[in-house]
Amino acid sequence: MRLIPVMLALLLALSPGAVALQASAPTAPASDAAQTTTDAAQRTGNDTVQSAPGGNTTFVTTLGTDPARTAFDSPSLALGDSLTMDRDGFRTKLSVEVLDQQLAAAESDEQKKRILNQYRYRIENRIISLQAEEKRVTNAFINGTISRAEYLRGLGRIDTEVNEILALTEAMQLRAESIPRFQMKAQANALRGKLVTLEGPVRGQISDMMRGKASQARVYVAASDTGVVLSSVVGNEFVREVVRTDRRDPGASNPNSRQEARDAITSQYSWAWNQSTSWGINSGFGGTNIHRMFFEHAHGRLVVYYDAGTEEVFKEVQHKRLTGEHSLPPGPGVVNSSDNVTLAVNRTYPGGPLRVQFTNETGAPLQGEITVAGESVGRTNSNGVLWTLGPAEQFAVSATHDGTTVNVTATPVEADS
Repeated sequence: MRLIPVMLALLLALSPGAVALQASAPTAPASDAAQTTTDAAQRTGNDTVQSAPGGNTTFVTTLGTDPARTAFDSPSLALGDSLTMDRDGFRTKLSVEVLDQQLAAAESDEQKKRILNQYRYRIENRIISLQAEEKRVTNAFINGTISRAEYLRGLGRIDTEVNEILALTEAMQLRAESIPRFQMKAQANALRGKLVTLEGPVRGQISDMMRGKASQARVYVAASDTGVVLSSVVGNEFVREVVRTDRRDPGASNPNSRQEARDAITSQYSWAWNQSTSWGINSGFGGTNIHRMFFEHAHGRLVVYYDAGTEEVFKEVQHKRLTGEHSLPPGPGVVNSSDNVTLAVNRTYPGGPLRVQFTNETGAPLQGEITVAGESVGRTNSNGVLWTLGPAEQFAVSATHDGTTVNVTATPVEADS
């Protein structure tokens, strides 16, 4: 599901469990030109989160263990999947139409309430089915019984289905409001909370690519029995989402207050908190024990989901600007020169934003073809720069211009110290 910043801010503002505040940054943002050459990691609990060198950008949550399988793929238009998704949209429209017909034929408000509650049960059953499907395809990917392309298509189909369920949930809530002294806002919010682990911006991008609604882009995926990481570079922005299923326990009983959730989140994401220009926290997810907090910060946007039962962040979404005045600082660099051309590679964590710069002997930018680990990933731009995604193991980067090729061998920044 795609939530652009304006939409997300509006949703937070409309929710009774939401607080949105403007805050001036307590400290000045890191210099845009800052580059360092030392790796840094900070340990939180038993897991490690990796920052850019010098701690000058937001932490990223890892899977807490070595991924069982990692891969890159570039999802493309899949006619069969596209037709299935279109049928899902038609089914949603038909389902809402049937609901309206049933409500119109109801002879009393009590009968309408029963119809809407039955509708909610059907939505809950669909969510349970989706959760089981997501677990099935993830296990199949980890075990190697399905390909990387099949796995990403499976996640894309689930994201599309989530959007359909959200539409059904909204329809249910709106129709309940027309019945005197009856509402289903809490139930609708709980349904939305149950969908949190099944959707995200990268999954939404995959869904759009499968339907021909977005340009083909490279996606990184890592999966283990603790969760899933997905990342991509979309235009001039790096997008990363991670879901830690081992940190989510819907049945755990520990109703933390919004303030307690905020304190726990800001202590983990201190850089984002200190650099935030605005932030908000939303606790309006029914009885699911979920608190969602967002930060607008110097390098982009961070959204985290906190489980009050486990007292841990179980989902994190990062948006990082790669160009402009306030952009993500590059990681530690590796440089090689050959035949009067120079290739510089700024290392990153697995699936993170990898910066490649290609110049001539005078330092002027070169536009050339770039390969990473033997895979073509695009061309450097007019500034001689290309942002792509970093592999999980040692890799070679090659740049070619006018028949001249230069190579760099690099290793990812380790997420565990």
